[in-house]
Amino acid sequence: MSKLAALEAFALPTKDAPSATMLLTGLPTKLLYVEDDDDLRDMIAGAFVDAGFDVTPVSSAEAGLAQLEGAHYDIIVTDYNLSEETGAWLLEHAATKGFLERTAVIVLTSERRPPGVAGFRVLRKPIDFGVLLSTISDAVRQIVPAPVVNIGAARAAELELVLYVTSTSQESQKAIRNLHRALKPFDPKRFRLTIVDVAHGGDDAWYQGLEDDGIIVTPTLVRRSPGRKTWIVGTLAPIDAVEELLASVLGAPG
Repeated sequence: MSKLAALEAFALPTKDAPSATMLLTGLPTKLLYVEDDDDLRDMIAGAFVDAGFDVTPVSSAEAGLAQLEGAHYDIIVTDYNLSEETGAWLLEHAATKGFLERTAVIVLTSERRPPGVAGFRVLRKPIDFGVLLSTISDAVRQIVPAPVVNIGAARAAELELVLYVTSTSQESQKAIRNLHRALKPFDPKRFRLTIVDVAHGGDDAWYQGLEDDGIIVTPTLVRRSPGRKTWIVGTLAPIDAVEELLASVLGAPG
């Protein structure tokens, strides 16, 4: 039996979902990585991609500021000592221009007390990559609005997914990143993704939605349609089961 068939076998009949839906406005996964060592930058950027982030690697503080001029990033991870201007220079100029609103910042340094980065999260190198990811998750929780998603009208889609999370949970942050990674190859017009943050609660209809979807723990991914509801519980890692679920409705990504 395939992973998806096993999920279908445990699908329980549920009531229709409420008409009001919460539509995703954005996932906090867009990451700017600033590191002047070419080999190290490539290696760590690849690890960030494997962790589910949408990564833009750059080699200097000046290049980082140029990227921020043209786009918003959810997360900035920058080395402190760079070949020309420092990470502190980047953050100072970015803050002055208003580029750091709702942006999590992590500074990596070998110095014990680097100047110019007060108020930012600083990690001293070498740092365990798991600790780095955990620190990013903690920082992201400070910038994600509550609730994670906005109320909006439903739109027709081939696949309807709902991810129930607790925004204060590292496990939920991992699930968001992993789902984003699995969905990235697909045309967003073909699916509707809802992220519901249970940490903040809602009205009676909101709680009825949780009951209708049979939510007991978070994170939980629910496929509402097509077909019977199915559930995947946990961080969605490895993402094989999610990829199989997506392929069963949307076909192979391309």
